[in-house]
Amino acid sequence: MMTAYVKPWLLVPAAAGVLAAGQIWMSHLRYELSLESQQVNKEQQETLKQASTLRLELASLTRPERLRKIAQEELDMAPPKPMQVVHQ
Repeated sequence: MMTAYVKPWLLVPAAAGVLAAGQIWMSHLRYELSLESQQVNKEQQETLKQASTLRLELASLTRPERLRKIAQEELDMAPPKPMQVVHQ
């Protein structure tokens, strides 16, 4: 006659299987997280590079010499004459 309860030694392989499956799942999650972290770092580096390029472009576009040239050539502006300056 079979006993109605499960023998304790049968639980050991079942518990080992559950723990092994948990370890595999955790390894999978760590791998996915590592890939995501690498992607975020890559995007961050690209964003920093783009920001640096834009800062350089802004500095180039707002140089006083360039603005003076545009004002004179394209807008027909000129520095004020001494009689146009109001002194207080």
